[in-house]
Amino acid sequence: MITKTDKILLKRHAAKLSFAVYLIDDYSGDAPIGRIDVRLKGRDEKPIKNPSSYYTLLDLPDDTYTVQVRSEYYYDVDSGDIHPAELVPKSPVVDITLKPMPSYPFPPGATLIRGMAREEGNAISGARVKIRDKDVEGVTTEEGEFVLYFGDLTNDEIIKENGKRFVKGANGKNIHIEVEYGGKPRKRNLEALEGKTTFVMVK
Repeated sequence: MITKTDKILLKRHAAKLSFAVYLIDDYSGDAPIGRIDVRLKGRDEKPIKNPSSYYTLLDLPDDTYTVQVRSEYYYDVDSGDIHPAELVPKSPVVDITLKPMPSYPFPPGATLIRGMAREEGNAISGARVKIRDKDVEGVTTEEGEFVLYFGDLTNDEIIKENGKRFVKGANGKNIHIEVEYGGKPRKRNLEALEGKTTFVMVK
């Protein structure tokens, strides 16, 4: 069976594919949206985006590389060390997942928790924000903003009450949010309705 990554292999020509980068939107699971800049850290070589949305790098010297991704709606990402010689020869692809920032244009009906993290009136920047017992987390911006997002929720992840559908938390419909910063975790409990945006302030 031909996989998606198999399709990126270039047609016969003189150049050799060293490796390709495929970007994934962490929310949608599809290709990212908006302006995207992909480059090699400290290098002049520029990736070429092909029709399948892979960023290809050709004829690179045998060396170690780091891919930097800067974008309009996602947090900046630097890959770890990439050794092209250690990648699968027939499909030398590096997948990089991009996490949406609060400015990301989530679609109507998305289940979101938006918030601000502050300390003594000042924004808390670069703090890790997570939901206890769930694989959902984010990072605060320079303004202290954060967004936690859920994909399609199954019935096992929902609590129904009085005709409403709440995201299931560690204890019933109570969701425990933790902001980790400066060795002093900050916690808030809240309820989040499916398909709605819930707002919270963490101090």
